[in-house]
Amino acid sequence: MVRVREMSRAEFLGRYWDYRAGEHVTFLGPTGRGKTTLAYQLLDATATEELPAITLVMKPRDRTVSKWDRRMKSRVVRSWPPVKKPWDNPPRSYTVWPKHSFTDIRADNDRMAQVFFSAITDSYRRGNRILFADELYGLCNELSLQPEIVALYTRGRSMGTGIWGASQRPSHIPLWAYSQASHVFMHRDPDRRARDRYAEIGGVDPDLVKRITANLPAFHYLYICQHGPYMCVIRAD
Repeated sequence: MVRVREMSRAEFLGRYWDYRAGEHVTFLGPTGRGKTTLAYQLLDATATEELPAITLVMKPRDRTVSKWDRRMKSRVVRSWPPVKKPWDNPPRSYTVWPKHSFTDIRADNDRMAQVFFSAITDSYRRGNRILFADELYGLCNELSLQPEIVALYTRGRSMGTGIWGASQRPSHIPLWAYSQASHVFMHRDPDRRARDRYAEIGGVDPDLVKRITANLPAFHYLYICQHGPYMCVIRAD
């Protein structure tokens, strides 16, 4: 039986997390299993003024995002590009969070699509950015931004722009989130269709991935690094 090493998040971040500009990162798992928290822990350890993080937020409210905005001193903007002030130092993290009217969902979606389209294309053009899509399914299927997302997966790396995509619905996101990701973090998933897509992760045995993730405790994640490739389990502590 193949055994995979377990480690704390502090040990993983301090000794093993090695991110290079332009690499793509994927977070997979059902809702309520800590995907967003894990992603922000990695962003906090990675984002700099030279490699800023830009987070696209679809939800009207999100306590986890608000908490990490304060911790990372992110600049929250409602549109893109942000208004630049000559006396402000550039932040290492932006949160693009359009306001919701709560009266017309279709109009809200149209507005979000326009704002996120600007942020995505600007990041693609400028390069050297991390674009965190906390709702990859929503961006692709509700806001119809899949062509722009796919362009980042297929061509963003050469520009130094990496997309960090999170999804609770792995069976309804672009296969590029599996095949092009240098780093994949996975929780167990009861959905058979989601588990079947493990075969699209290059360089690893999908049956082994299924066996490991099937027994993961809450908030633990299997990490797959394509540089090796190699794997480990990151505990919740």
